[in-house]
Amino acid sequence: MANHVKDMTIRDTDWSTVPAAALANVLRAVEGCVPVRAVCSDVGLDVTRPTEPDARVPYHQLADLYEAAARWTGDPWFGLHVGANVDARRFDLLGYLALTTATLEQAFEVLARYLPLWTTSAGFQMERSHTTIEVAWAYADPTAPLRRHDCEMSMMAAVSVGGQLHAERWRPREVHFRHGPPADTSEHARLLRAPVRFGMPRNLIVCDAASGATPIASADPVLHELLRDLAERRLAGRAVQPSILDDIVAAIVKLLPTGDVQLPRVARTLGLGARTLQRRLIASGATFRGLLATVRRDHAMHALVHSDLPIGEIATRLGYGSLSEFHRAFRSWVGTGPAAYRRAHRVRR
Repeated sequence: MANHVKDMTIRDTDWSTVPAAALANVLRAVEGCVPVRAVCSDVGLDVTRPTEPDARVPYHQLADLYEAAARWTGDPWFGLHVGANVDARRFDLLGYLALTTATLEQAFEVLARYLPLWTTSAGFQMERSHTTIEVAWAYADPTAPLRRHDCEMSMMAAVSVGGQLHAERWRPREVHFRHGPPADTSEHARLLRAPVRFGMPRNLIVCDAASGATPIASADPVLHELLRDLAERRLAGRAVQPSILDDIVAAIVKLLPTGDVQLPRVARTLGLGARTLQRRLIASGATFRGLLATVRRDHAMHALVHSDLPIGEIATRLGYGSLSEFHRAFRSWVGTGPAAYRRAHRVRR
């Protein structure tokens, strides 16, 4: 196994994204049970807006959507249930690479190597010893709040795909989660078909090394090599062309508490001239004002939902000169004031 799989650096900022198609897994699971529009509005998603084929959404918004869907449906194992029904083909090139591999070990190596084509906010890392294969699920930002349902969906999806490739004959030796145990863990044991341990140092799927060599029925060596060549070209292209939007948003986040988030200052932070930064924004199809508003909106909604910070403190941390200015901005984003948004969310929670 190539060492670069384990050592690959996952680059992340608050602007890291996933294909908008990733939302479909959540929306299909809630459709017919609860109002889809209401669940989406909980995390600031506009489901009425047309979705382009290459559209992407912030990863943290997808993760928040899993948590909101679990609350609305009242399903304490929502993430597990979505992951158990995942179809590898819905992951585009990544899914077909896994389906055409020769062995389960190679399938896990594909997930670790090429997941950055899907998102850079999290990734699989694989380690092999004489007795075990360990597949870890790690978020790029270790300080980010634990999102249990997104994590459990990702881990369950990996186990589910492994089971599909091996026609249900394969099962892990153990599964570890960083988050604490929910009130009832019986569904974890049933679906993961292995002992499950919570509060562990890493999110981890532990497999017997011998099981990694079992042939996969859908293997197609010729097609797999063609797909791998394509994936390598896409990966190389992304590696040498990191998004300027990532860098701009990261700079905005750092400058927010100062109250002085102006394009010239952001440009200086990035070692660029203001005109150069403006040209790059135009080339990316974005505006500085739009990026600043998006960052403030996402941080405000997250703070209102996941913290007890006073609204005035949230406004200050987002760089607003007054509370009334923050109120006007927030109402323009979601149609209601921050206090009402916080109360509505906590009632549902």
